[in-house]
Amino acid sequence: MAYDVEGIRPPSDKSLLRGAVKPGEQDEANQVNMCELVLLPWLLLAFVMVCYLIAGANGQIAVLWIMPLVLVLVITAFIGSKYSSGDSDEVVLGFLMLMAVLIGTGVGLFGNFTSLQELHRINQGASYFNVLPSEPAASKMDASSMVFVNGTRVNTGEFFGFTDASSALSPIYCVAPITNGEAGFKRIEYWAAGINCCSHSKPFTCGQVQDSGAHGGLLLAPELQDGERKKFFESAIKGALDKYGLVGGNDYILLNWMPDPIKYRDDLWHGGWKLFAVFGGVYLVISAMLGFVIYPILKS
Repeated sequence: MAYDVEGIRPPSDKSLLRGAVKPGEQDEANQVNMCELVLLPWLLLAFVMVCYLIAGANGQIAVLWIMPLVLVLVITAFIGSKYSSGDSDEVVLGFLMLMAVLIGTGVGLFGNFTSLQELHRINQGASYFNVLPSEPAASKMDASSMVFVNGTRVNTGEFFGFTDASSALSPIYCVAPITNGEAGFKRIEYWAAGINCCSHSKPFTCGQVQDSGAHGGLLLAPELQDGERKKFFESAIKGALDKYGLVGGNDYILLNWMPDPIKYRDDLWHGGWKLFAVFGGVYLVISAMLGFVIYPILKS
C-alpha cells in the first residue's frame, strides 16, 4: 500500500473514544485527542480506587489483586497491538493508562493497609453499648467494639506485664483490669491490653488509658493475641490475678482502650474515602498537565 505523504503512518479509526470517520477527515481523527489523554487515564485510576474502597471495606481480598492484574494485562496487550500497527499516539495513551492503573493500585493498597482492613475487621464483629464491667465476657465473645457505662475505668495500678524470659527480644505483654471504679470490685471479665506499653519502671500506658473520658475499646487485633501471644497474655492475666488477689471470669476479652470506638470506626471509613477522593482530584490535575505537554508533541 502506498501513501500520499512519505513517512506519515496511515490514519487509525480505532481510537478508544472515536468511531469510524470519513476518509477526508482521517488526518484529524488519527491523533489521540486531548480528552482521551486526560480523561481515560484518570477514569481508570478512579475506577481502581473505587474498587479498592469497596472491596477493602468488605474484605474482598481477591478483588484487590485480580482486578489490577487483569487491567495491566489488557492494557499491555493494547500497547503491544498499537505498537505493532504503528499507532504511536495510542501507544503513548496506553502507557498513560498503565501508569494510572499502577499508581491507583499503589494508593489503593496504602488505603487498604492503613484503614480499610481494620474497618473490615471491626465491622465483622458486634458492637455493644452500656456494658457493665461485671457482665460475663462469655456473653460478648462476638464483640469487636464495646462502650461501657459511665464510671468504668482501667485500674492502671493493678497492671501486670509478662515477657518470655527465654528470649532476650521477647516483648512485654501488658494487661490491666477494667473495673467500675469501686475498691471492692474483684471479679474481672475485661482487660485493657497491649504490647510493650508497661514495665517495672514505667506505668501502664496501653491504648488511651490516660484519657479520663475513655470508657470503651476495640477488641485487640487477632494478630496480637493469636498463637503463642495468646498464651503470653493468659500468663499476664494469671500474674495480675495472683498478685492483686483478683478473680478471673470463665472467659476474658482483651481491649484496646479508647474514648469512642464507634467514632474510631467511622473515622477509618472517612479517612479511606477522603484519601482516594483527594488523590483522585490531584491526579486529575496531573493528568491534565501531562495532556497539555504531550498533546502538542503528538499533534506535530
